[in-house]
Amino acid sequence: MRPTPRARGWITAGLLGVALCGCSSLTGGTGGSAGGANGESPSTSSAADRADAPDVPAFALDLERVCTDGLGYSGMPAYDRTKKTVHPAVLMNNPGDDWSQSEPPAGDFPKGWILGYSDKPADAELVVCVERTKASPTGKKCDMESDDGKPFTVSTYNTSYRLKVVEARTGKELSKHTGEAKSDECPMYIFTSDGEDKDKHYNEVRPKDYRKRVQPFIAP
Repeated sequence: MRPTPRARGWITAGLLGVALCGCSSLTGGTGGSAGGANGESPSTSSAADRADAPDVPAFALDLERVCTDGLGYSGMPAYDRTKKTVHPAVLMNNPGDDWSQSEPPAGDFPKGWILGYSDKPADAELVVCVERTKASPTGKKCDMESDDGKPFTVSTYNTSYRLKVVEARTGKELSKHTGEAKSDECPMYIFTSDGEDKDKHYNEVRPKDYRKRVQPFIAP
């Protein structure tokens, strides 16, 4: 059975441009030079405001740079492991092509550990990066059936992965682990997304496989 794929949403924000023009007032005043309170032009003031604004991710996808280049966001909360409290994290996943946010099903992690799609990514103290680094065919083929009852065959693959825990603010890598996800069993069902080969099933690392590795950092 091929159920509806789990959404891996990308939100594209449009920018609303506001046109400014110097015009005569409706009360009959003559148009003067446009300027800010201190004689600065609006464009200069806007540029200064942007430069002074805290550096935070607008969307979770912006945290890709934390995983790939170790470049943090100075406006995000500082991480202090000595504080015995939950340090929320965003889970970023790369199955071999692009990075995207991942929200594990309820129950995979204790509440509050992993921020979801509806949470603000700028609230995270940590970024957990899970990346597939290699895929090897198992040689096993599995007979499946689609939602409309049509049979099809899936080839299975074992994978290697890299797991990192990174400070969101500084980009400092706190932990790194490499491992493998192997299975000789056929899946009961599969999830597919647009652009993926629907005739292949990859054995991926599961949250239960790395909960204990991230727990000392998220909930010390």
